[in-house]
Parts: sequence; C-alpha cells; structure tokens
Amino acid sequence: MKRTYQLALLSLALVGILIGLDQLKNDEVFVLSRFLLDVVEKAVLVAAIAATANVVLDTRELKAERQGLIEDLDRVRRESDAWRNAARVHVEGLGQAIKQQFQSWKLSEGEADVALLMLKGLTFKEIAGMRGSLETTVRQQATAVYRKSGLASRSELGAFFLEDLLPGKPATVE
Repeated sequence: MKRTYQLALLSLALVGILIGLDQLKNDEVFVLSRFLLDVVEKAVLVAAIAATANVVLDTRELKAERQGLIEDLDRVRRESDAWRNAARVHVEGLGQAIKQQFQSWKLSEGEADVALLMLKGLTFKEIAGMRGSLETTVRQQATAVYRKSGLASRSELGAFFLEDLLPGKPATVE
C-alpha cells in the first residue's frame, strides 16, 4: 500500500503543476479557489486510478497464488493416489491379518468393530456416534477387547499391529 500512496502523491503533485501551468499558459487570472478545486477533482481521479491499479495487481498476485495452490493440491492428490495404489495389496493384507487376529482373540462382531475404529484413532464418543450406540457400551466393548487380547491399552493395541511394520532403529541390548 505504501507504493500506492507514494504514486498517488507524486501524481497529485504533477497534476497540480500541470493545472497551474495550464492556467498561466491560457493567460487566465490565477484564482486559488478554482486552482484548488481543479487539483481536488484531479486528485480524486488519480486516487481512483491508483486504487484500481492496486486492486488489479493484488488480484493478479492472488490468482497466481491460487493457481500454485491448485497445482500443489493436484500433485499431492496424484502422489496420494499412487501411494494408495502401490500399497493397496499390503493394506488389504494387513486388514485381513487384523481380522484374523480378532478372530483368534474370539472378539464378537461389535468388539471387532470397536477395536478397528480404535486402531483408526477414533474416540469412544466418535465410535458410539458412528455405531449408533452409547459411549458406555463402546467402553465396555473396548474393555472386553483388552481382556481377550491380553493388552492393557489403546496404544498397546496399535503397537501390537504396527510395531513390526514401521521402520525404525532396532532396539539395542546392553
């Protein structure tokens, strides 16, 4: 905005000089009130032109930024789709392995649903809302999952399935 004001002031000064020179050139009697009225009139026009130019420049910048964001979003979507497609077989295999483990723990269908949604990171309240049940029911089913699996918490449940899948430094024994 600072450059807009500077340009407007410079333009206003130049317009004032031109108006004054025009009055002198036409051999008119210099009348201060007419001169000031002409300057104000021209100043309003200059300000409108400067504001319009500023809006046009800002709009161009925003359009360029928007286009960049759209391109970034498209790139991320393509990368995400490519990763999902490449990992699909592994993800489906993991899903099947989790289902088999739930069966070996003898989880009921409801308990298995709750355990899977817990693995996905949903809260008990969110799970209850999705399943159309009470939060206390979900908590009871989660307790049954922990009891039947021999695990103590949600983090242990997640670690049971993910610990060996994710790369990391091997534990050192001292």
